[in-house]
Amino acid sequence: MTAILDSIKATIPASAYDCQVSHAAAAAHMTMIKTTRLGCCMTLSDERVFEFKVNQPVSHLGEIENLSFSQILDWTDSWQGIERSFGYAALNGSIKLQGRYFLGNALELAIKLGKDKTVSMIGHFPHTDEFRKNAKKFYCLEKRPQEGDLPAEEYVNVLPESDVVIATGVTCLNDTVEGLLAAKKPGSTFIIVGPSVPLSPVLFDYGVDVIGGSYVEDEVSVYRKIIQGASPRSIKDCLRPVLYPKNPELLTGLEEIAPVVKRKL
Repeated sequence: MTAILDSIKATIPASAYDCQVSHAAAAAHMTMIKTTRLGCCMTLSDERVFEFKVNQPVSHLGEIENLSFSQILDWTDSWQGIERSFGYAALNGSIKLQGRYFLGNALELAIKLGKDKTVSMIGHFPHTDEFRKNAKKFYCLEKRPQEGDLPAEEYVNVLPESDVVIATGVTCLNDTVEGLLAAKKPGSTFIIVGPSVPLSPVLFDYGVDVIGGSYVEDEVSVYRKIIQGASPRSIKDCLRPVLYPKNPELLTGLEEIAPVVKRKL
């Protein structure tokens, strides 16, 4: 994700670099760290998703909170999966929340937009049966293929014919999103979803149409639940999922929400 990542980093406020990092934790499903805000992303620990040096130990174990924000942000390029997760969590907690966000479900949006069209899903989400019934053609691409899925590498063949693409945010974490966007069909709709996705308008410049991201609404609850094994689906009451569109007219009829952190660590 080098070009996109560098562009996002360039938008981080200078004040973020003065923050004392705290509350660093890499749990079963999610990783988090407090910078400007408490930032989260998925824990990158599956070798089928990130095949590099995941078995190498995390550096500075027990001392991560003594590192500077800049040092942890550099971990976005690490070949150690959990270090990279910390880097993206730090990034997500430092981005200024200034877009127009809407309440809604990215999967439901993709199903609606994909009616009678060709739809590709990058990462095996729930409700694939609904996509198959609704779309003219449906492809599910996975690095860990289940029955009926295509290998992830097939994106080069199916994305150029896809009218709607919904991609997991882990594609940001494992440096595959740029290739996916490069294969995007002109005029198609590209939705990227998950807590790992930066809520940054920079993604729109590279071809993303809707970000289905999240921000931490209740830092105290999110911290407690993640270290006890929470997944994103189990903490929607305190990790607020939102839709952030390039063109707000695409989400006409959905409720707009102003981001507020209700409880801070």
